[in-house]
Amino acid sequence: MQFGILRFLNSYLIATAPSPLTREIFGNIPTWGKVVFYVAAAFAVAMWLRGIVRRVRLWRQGVPSTTPIDWPQVLRRLTRDVVLQYRLRRKGAMGRAKASAAHLLLFSGFFVLLIGTTLVCIEHVLADLLGRAPGNPVFHKGIYFGVFEVVMDVFGVALIAGCLMFLVRRWRNEGSFGRTPADVAILIVLAVIGVTGYFVEGLRIIYAHTPIPGLSPVGYLCARGFAALGIGPAQAATIHFGLWWFHGLLALGFVALMPYTRLLHSLAGTVNLAIRDHRHGVMTPVRLEDVEETGRIGVATLAEFSRRQLIELDACVSCGRCEDSCPAYEAGKPLSPRNVVQDLVAVMNGGDLSRRVHGQPITAETLWSCTTCTACADVCPLGISPLRMITDMRRHLIGEGALRGAPATTLQKTERTGNPWGLPAADRLAWAKGLDVPLASKTPNFEVLYWVGCAASYDRRVQKVARSMARLLRAANVNFAVLGPEERCTGESARRMGDELLFQTLAGQNVETLTRRDVRKIVAHCPHCVNSLRNDYPQMGGDYEVVHHSQFLDDLIQAGKLPVAGEKLRTENAMTTYHDPCYLARVVGETAAPRNVLSAFSGNGTNNAALTELPRHGRQTACCGAGGGRMWFDDPPARRVGTSRLDEIVQTGAKSVAVSCPFCLIMVGDGLAAREPTAQVRDIAEILADAVLGPEATS
Repeated sequence: MQFGILRFLNSYLIATAPSPLTREIFGNIPTWGKVVFYVAAAFAVAMWLRGIVRRVRLWRQGVPSTTPIDWPQVLRRLTRDVVLQYRLRRKGAMGRAKASAAHLLLFSGFFVLLIGTTLVCIEHVLADLLGRAPGNPVFHKGIYFGVFEVVMDVFGVALIAGCLMFLVRRWRNEGSFGRTPADVAILIVLAVIGVTGYFVEGLRIIYAHTPIPGLSPVGYLCARGFAALGIGPAQAATIHFGLWWFHGLLALGFVALMPYTRLLHSLAGTVNLAIRDHRHGVMTPVRLEDVEETGRIGVATLAEFSRRQLIELDACVSCGRCEDSCPAYEAGKPLSPRNVVQDLVAVMNGGDLSRRVHGQPITAETLWSCTTCTACADVCPLGISPLRMITDMRRHLIGEGALRGAPATTLQKTERTGNPWGLPAADRLAWAKGLDVPLASKTPNFEVLYWVGCAASYDRRVQKVARSMARLLRAANVNFAVLGPEERCTGESARRMGDELLFQTLAGQNVETLTRRDVRKIVAHCPHCVNSLRNDYPQMGGDYEVVHHSQFLDDLIQAGKLPVAGEKLRTENAMTTYHDPCYLARVVGETAAPRNVLSAFSGNGTNNAALTELPRHGRQTACCGAGGGRMWFDDPPARRVGTSRLDEIVQTGAKSVAVSCPFCLIMVGDGLAAREPTAQVRDIAEILADAVLGPEATS
């Protein structure tokens, strides 16, 4: 039926039009003009190809990726992330609604006009090959032509609107994106191409007496405007000829210059979105054999980055979203993820990829400022990961012995004792005094291993979290065990600080222990441990089912194994807020489970009236400042990453702060102690244990 309607409309339009519903593609252009245009087009394409080949040669100087290209995934990403612009449209794009709308308009307009121009080119070539006379097209007629004209008109407006929105943002100095005169010139040229295209269309409508001119509504309005100025068919033809050349040569010049401007990101970004091989929380392993053979570890020059990372550099358009979301930059640290990438781009533009990048342009202080919170990689619409570049360069600094002070001492303690506190392994079970917690070495048939981690083993405040978890697991009749003295630090902080060799040593020891104890499922209350056990350890031969304690507790509640229905929050008169840990919300990808646990005993179901959300929550959470080894750096209070998060918490007026990460518990707890001494900061396991089992008796 639909095809019948289309055939009817097609026949109707052709029958009712004074002449066949089409237009000559090179109307008003003589034969010599067509030849000149195609020569100019060939030159523009040659310049475009030259620029692309130049960049590809630079990319190929990088290290080949060991990750094979998944072609079905490439097609999915091209559809979702490029054509549909999902990463730009997704919820919570860091307050860039205007910029996102402008980009969507500009991209959609450019993309559709590019397709339309390509179809026109195909029509013209086919008509020439088939010997068709002017005005007798192959397919550029009838209903197709009518739809084509309307679509091109609409998306031409989108292109111009996007350009104008970006120009207004630059004029008003809005946003943190990079600004250069070339960027403004590009936007003006694009807008002029769009506007002159409509003028050319309007003039054509006048001199060619176009049938049904309303199929090109904007062109028709332009024609009415020209007619109001007294421009008749003869004058329109003359002006059309000159303006057509201006419009066409400007468009060809734009094509020729694309690879030499920031617009290169449109190609590099498309390639990067399609073949990117990084995932949140996953680091590329280092082969010790390669280190022994080359004597190098980490990245000291651009040539030591992977080819895909070099593509990422050219994909960056300097929009500043990563900078806006970076907690280190917000705290006044010398780190801007955008500047790191752009500084590396400047080195690559110099052509010498063997030049060292440490010291100049990338300082060690810049690299050590990163908390590895993944916000920069998560928010980037082009799939760029400044974080991965930073951790790769950190590895080189560690290899050079460039780390000093407290963090270096922490790594030494971890290497010597198996934990950052430098305390003996025999003390790892001190937290469980009086709880009769089962050891894996003495419980051969346990089903779940509770990974306690270093913080809960040695920090007196975090020990309460482990005790609460043990009580809850007992109450739910979970067949669990702990490693106790056999447990070592996962090496997560060491790896993200850049000490890959220490990480591999610790991971190797833990994998051997987990294998000996036949561990299959692990629950941990530390998101950093969860990520390391889930994403780092498979690289070392350890493959386990790993869940965060919020997910595990939520499952127990849903299964009816923890009797919380109808219970009330013990601090029911005090407003509670929840702080999402970066590694749980962004890396693990879990935001619902902690809220489910908190809402289960609030008496309000999922609509927890007692829980007040912070301005930045879920995947858009703010970092506490402890990740990436920053836990072990000595910063003065005013310079600590995460102070803005404390401001947000204080401004809510909440007297109880729920967390689900030991680092967050320490950092938020210490920070609030100086500001709001009456405020309580507790892990969700502590809150749940108190609600279900009552507060633990203190001796």
